Amino acid sequence: MNKSFFIGACSALLLLSGCADQPSSTETSSPSAEFLQYTETQAKAILRTQPTFATSLGLSEDYLGMKFNHLMPDYSVGQIDKTKQLNVQLTSDLAQFDRNLLEGTAATTYDVMATSLARTAEFTDLLYGAYYPLGIFTPFTVTQISGPHIELPRALQTEQPLTNQQEAEDYLSRLEGLRKVFTDTAEVVTLETSHGLTPPRFALEGSINVINRMTEPSPADNPLVTVYANKLADIDSLTAQQRGELVERATQIVAQQVYPGYNTLKTALGTAAQTARTEPGIWAIPNGEHLYELMLETYGAAGKTPEQVHQLGLDEVKRIHREMDAILRAEGLTEGPVMERYIALSEDKQYLYPNTDDGREALIDDLNVLVKTVDHRLPEILKTLPKAPVEVRRIPTYEQDSAPGGYYTSPTLDGSRPGIFWINLKDTADWAKFTLPTLTYHEASPGHHLQIAIAQEIEDMPMLRNMMWYSQYGEGWALYAERLAKEMGLYETDPLGDLGRLQAELFRAGRLVVDTGLHYKRWSRAEAIDWMHKNTGETVPSVTREVERYSVWPGQATSYKLGQIRILELRDMAQKALGDKFVLREFNDEVLIHGSVPLPVLEANIKDWIKRTENI
Repeated sequence: MNKSFFIGACSALLLLSGCADQPSSTETSSPSAEFLQYTETQAKAILRTQPTFATSLGLSEDYLGMKFNHLMPDYSVGQIDKTKQLNVQLTSDLAQFDRNLLEGTAATTYDVMATSLARTAEFTDLLYGAYYPLGIFTPFTVTQISGPHIELPRALQTEQPLTNQQEAEDYLSRLEGLRKVFTDTAEVVTLETSHGLTPPRFALEGSINVINRMTEPSPADNPLVTVYANKLADIDSLTAQQRGELVERATQIVAQQVYPGYNTLKTALGTAAQTARTEPGIWAIPNGEHLYELMLETYGAAGKTPEQVHQLGLDEVKRIHREMDAILRAEGLTEGPVMERYIALSEDKQYLYPNTDDGREALIDDLNVLVKTVDHRLPEILKTLPKAPVEVRRIPTYEQDSAPGGYYTSPTLDGSRPGIFWINLKDTADWAKFTLPTLTYHEASPGHHLQIAIAQEIEDMPMLRNMMWYSQYGEGWALYAERLAKEMGLYETDPLGDLGRLQAELFRAGRLVVDTGLHYKRWSRAEAIDWMHKNTGETVPSVTREVERYSVWPGQATSYKLGQIRILELRDMAQKALGDKFVLREFNDEVLIHGSVPLPVLEANIKDWIKRTENI
């Protein structure tokens, strides 16, 4: 899943302490109501300073009390100290509420905030740009897979409303705002470089390549113009002349504002690359070993050392290899090492879509049919079902070289845009047909879409919580959902599909090994790619993109397996405690209906549910 929507949103917290309206208490307000009102005030303050995130959520001007679809966030260096000070301020604010007096959603929200603020505070003296008071995701402001140079153009093309003339003008205003965003980001990159806090050289070069691809077309042929023109064609209230004038203005803005802004950022990245490390692991930067320990804990290590996480990964890889071997043998594939047999099967042309436009279209169509099929089965594993639909789309070609294999973006809160599972189709050979069901279950339902859409639709869920994401919870659920698909019987007549499921789990287990290998055991980039390819069956190009991702997002790759393991441990604990009273649908509901939470909060919620269920 792509969490960049929250990474960007958190930067909005910069101005929170200065612009937030303080909630007023009344004699009739309960402590829980007062606390939830406080969080609502904070959420609105965040969103007023992060207008692109407000757009992504599909919020109204009435909710925020301002017009915002024409504005860009502030990415300047001047906001960094305010961001760090805000962690202190929010921690102080939280201490004014008595946790013992809070109930239900308010109590969970307090625990979520307290846990997050305490964790983030540990990074204050280690980061210079990519610091957010309620969550740390990557130490670097710009990488080949994340940063405003990727996220904002994507948002303009996929999330910006364009249904009338005013919204067409709003688009142009945001388009103009990209130049300041990019020049401000260049200053942040320069600041990080001065402290030695840079991604590896290949990652910086990858960032430059993203910019090159975005600026290679003539301004008139840039996606920021062509997508705009296509959407204007659907606005009946505009005349042909008006459409032409708007497109011409967009073309001029791209030429005179966007491209120069990109070039400024490109220059800063090029300067950083000249002195950047060649080692892929974060251990090679100042305070890198300590930073990795903090990142690993942030993503669900739960006290495990890097060495213990590494060994856990090796053990899981061995187990999954044994299970895959059993399926391969049952299919008559008995000769050679497990992964050699699997790779040969995955490269068999009968299991591949043609690497053509027609082949890609067929793949997308098939997955959208699968999504609808699974939706009808969801009541078997869950009581609470989302209202928002989900669909499958292709990752835009301009970002596919550096993008992951797939990710999910959430629906708008008002239902105007569905949840979307984006899949990278640069090369359809990356996706043997029998691997695609599990990928879809992970990214769509019963995985990310189910979890995120349900959280958004909870009636008393504070807006602030809809703006927070915990990878060890969300990715842990999505990997757990792959297991649920097997338990639902979705692979009963599809042994190769089950093989694909095991390979997907193997891939996540391998991430425990490779992530710690890069950042703790000091593996080289080539060593990590070789191990991952040989042990997980992923193609070399796919593995290369993955390893490069792990290099700039230390610890995150471990969150999938660490989170899944913890959810399964909690389920086992509940089954043992409740016996005949245990109902899987109710357990799964309890995991989801409180929204995204850190794993210690999830554990507390499950233990509370067990007590309540025992007393029924």
